[in-house]
Order: sequence, then structure tokens, then C-alpha cells
Amino acid sequence: MYTPSFRVKKNGVPVLSKDEIDCIGERYVQDFCPEVLVHPAPVDIESFVENYLGITPDYQYLSHNGVYLGMTVFNDTDKVPVFDPSTGRAEYISAKARTIIIDNRLLEENQQHRYRFTLGHEAGHDIFHSGFFGYNPDQLTLFDMGNAPMVQCRVDGGNADKRSPNDWDDHDRMEWHANRISSAILMPKSAVVLIANEFLKEQHDTTRHAAMVYALTDAFDVSSEAATYRLKDLGFIPKDDMTDYNLLAGVMDFMIV
Repeated sequence: MYTPSFRVKKNGVPVLSKDEIDCIGERYVQDFCPEVLVHPAPVDIESFVENYLGITPDYQYLSHNGVYLGMTVFNDTDKVPVFDPSTGRAEYISAKARTIIIDNRLLEENQQHRYRFTLGHEAGHDIFHSGFFGYNPDQLTLFDMGNAPMVQCRVDGGNADKRSPNDWDDHDRMEWHANRISSAILMPKSAVVLIANEFLKEQHDTTRHAAMVYALTDAFDVSSEAATYRLKDLGFIPKDDMTDYNLLAGVMDFMIV
């Protein structure tokens, strides 16, 4: 099993670049399902989490309104806050260390892409941030959950309101780590390059970009939004391009079907 190495600050927070995370993600895929790198296909993220990484998945309602998508538990605790729809009340449950809890709403049919990305995101916390929480078992959580050894991840992400990475605190950076590794595992860089290169001869930018987005969503079973972000981040679509490729990819899907 592949085990990444990386630098950490004195408090246990990793120091990672985009390229380092992409490389770590690709190494995981190479070890878990190497065929994806040469024949792009969806990574079995459930098996990767449970059977490869050895993380225990669980499914609960994490809030009354769906504001939380997932949670990673780093140490044994009996203070995991969940919501019980039958009583309309919050309650505590127990969970063992290295448990990922996914909100039940993500099991709905139209939430498949968000479910897959959230599994990758929570696995990212386990991969990168166990040292941060292990550094001090009473470490405060990232999102106002008292002193329980866990991190709870919101729909709006950790750094959505930050203008620049220079303004991020450790919590924002760890959310970025988790998002980045999820993308790097679900859409490995070398496999994305293989797909994108097929469309480089297309002269019309919008058509080329839409085709790339559609190809990634189809190959990797990810959302158009995630595919667009990945292509922009890797330089295949200009970052200032404001075209709604979610809509265009959907039109292409309709035309192909």
C-alpha cells in the first residue's frame, strides 16, 4: 500500500503544493487501479476508501438542513453530533477512529457526483490531517464542534469567502488539501491530459472546452462543475473563462443520448 510523505508545520498541518497533491493522488490511483491512468474510467472511490485505505464508512443525517456533507472522525469518541429526523432533534452517537460519516442526503439518486467527491474529500482529511489531530487529541475542530476529535465539512467549503490563498488560515488550507486530493484521485492528472489532448486540434474554443468537460464527466463519473474546475486548474481552460460549461455539457449529453 502506498503511503505518502510530506512536510508538516510544527502544529501538524501539512505543507503541500498543488503539484505535490496531484502526484500523491496519482500514486494512489497507480497502486489501487493503475488501468485508470491509461484507460480513463471512474475510480471505485467506495472500495478505495473502505478496502484500500481501511477507513470505516457510516451514513447519518449530519444536520436538519443538509448544510454538512461529511465528517471525518480521527479518534474514538461518543460525541458525534447527528440529526434524527424521526424526533426532529440532534443527538450524539459513538464512532471509532478513522470513520467517515456521509450525510444520508448524498445517497439520493441525483447526488451521485457530490457523494463521490465527498468520499474523496473526507478520505483526504484522513490522509493528510490525522497528524494534526493526533498531535493533540483535544484539538479544537474545524467547524465549531467543541473539542471532539473530528472535522465536519460544510456545503459551502472552508475558503469560499477568502479572496486569496494568502488570506487562508490552517482550517481553510486543510479544506483545500481535501478538495484537491479528491480531484486528484477521481480525475488523475495524467488521465485528464490524455482526454484533453484529444480535443486540442478543435479550433473553436467554446466547443473544445465543452467537449473536454463532457468527456471528463463521462469518463470519471464526476460533475460538470468539478470537471470544469479541474480543466481550468490544469490550464486547459482559461481561469477567466466564465462560460457555463455545465449547461453546454448537458446539451451535449442530450444530443448524444
